[in-house]
Amino acid sequence: MADSARTPDLTDASSVSPFESKLEELARLSVELLRQLRSNAIDPKSAAEYKALAAEVASVELAAELQQELERERDENAILQTVSLKLSSAGELRDVLRVILESLAQVVEFDAAGIFVYDREFGQIEVDMLSGYEAAQRKKLYEKFQESVRSGEGIVATVVLTGRPIYVPDVRTDSRYVEVRPSTHSEIAVPIAVRGELIGAFNLESDHVDNFSERDRKTLQTFASHAGVALERARADRMRQHTRRIEEELALARRIHSTFLPKTMPLFQPYDLGGMNFPSSEVGGDYFDFVPITESDLGVIMSDVAGHGVAAALLMANFRACILIESRAHYAIRTILSRVNEFLVETNPPDSFVTAFYGVLNRERHILTYSNAGHNPPLLLRKGETPRQLSAGGPILGVFPGVEYEEAHVQLQAGDLLVFYTDGVTEAENSGGEQFGVERLSDAAKRYATLPAYEIARRISHDVHEFQAQDENQDDLTLSIVKYE
Repeated sequence: MADSARTPDLTDASSVSPFESKLEELARLSVELLRQLRSNAIDPKSAAEYKALAAEVASVELAAELQQELERERDENAILQTVSLKLSSAGELRDVLRVILESLAQVVEFDAAGIFVYDREFGQIEVDMLSGYEAAQRKKLYEKFQESVRSGEGIVATVVLTGRPIYVPDVRTDSRYVEVRPSTHSEIAVPIAVRGELIGAFNLESDHVDNFSERDRKTLQTFASHAGVALERARADRMRQHTRRIEEELALARRIHSTFLPKTMPLFQPYDLGGMNFPSSEVGGDYFDFVPITESDLGVIMSDVAGHGVAAALLMANFRACILIESRAHYAIRTILSRVNEFLVETNPPDSFVTAFYGVLNRERHILTYSNAGHNPPLLLRKGETPRQLSAGGPILGVFPGVEYEEAHVQLQAGDLLVFYTDGVTEAENSGGEQFGVERLSDAAKRYATLPAYEIARRISHDVHEFQAQDENQDDLTLSIVKYE
């Protein structure tokens, strides 16, 4: 009864595993063989027994190592499956990258990690995810990677530029190492590539010398592939959002632009009025209008705002509002343009400007009083005479303060044709790089001179489109016609 209840004796052979027994026997034989070797009397039977037992023990150890390897591989596959599920859930990029780092930590020992993206356009490395760095160390990393990247200056930078993995067992012996964490002793970094394109690097640091194995490198490379998928998806999402935002801005610009162009032409006998605008795919800032001022006076506007998109549309709206207000407050055209210029200089960005032609047509005296602020000179076509360009005025609007504009007068005759246009007409190019030009515009206007004003504008616009190369990036094309019948 007492024997069955006694505490197990840990030295009892029954409590020792078979493998431990073999190790003990191997140790006993080692001592015996060493004794025989010293006495020059080795027993062949003891030597053979030792070799057999050593081989058996080695095979058991190998099997144990293989078992450990299989278990690690099984764990890695399970973790990678978790990462894949996170990727398929299309979550936020930072959440996905955080899962990748946390999952990697389950199979590879490290003290700090970073996922970095290379911006080729600016030659800089962007920090997308960090782990194990203190606030001051993070700041140092951000500052370092804001500088231009050169190979050999930092492990991550070298990997990003060469596309090859790097393992530094002891960072104190490698000149490429740039210290961020004083406790780091070994570092490993692998490239992140998507469809053959190098986009960044995945970096691990350890506080121990020679901490990483070849197996760790392969594992890190696998996780880097998953990080690449997440980064590529995020980049694609940003591109889609950027494209959507541009499309929304263009739609807004078109709405703004279309509301300011005349829907119908005012009746202003004996003059026939017509005009057309074909905005470019990017939406520019061309603007034309016929503005009744009095029963006898009609304002004629043709302008072109620098740039495209919403910014150009808003600048056009600014110019339109300003010139309409000033044209009602002042009659002198040189005064109107000077005041518009001062307003635009004060309110518009430095890189924006407006070219404009503004005139007032009096139908009782048949006089066009005008000033040209750096715009394409309109054409006055008269039978039997060379086309005349209306260029008197001054510089572009919105750039130079304190500008005075010249004012000119044109006496019109029955049959005269006035052609107003923007550079999208005369600078349209064919496949040979030849521009439509003022001469072709003048010839086309003469050819269609017997038609109504609107039809003249439509026919000339058609000719320009036929002349222009199909793959040419088209500028706005704007024409207006005043025909003295």
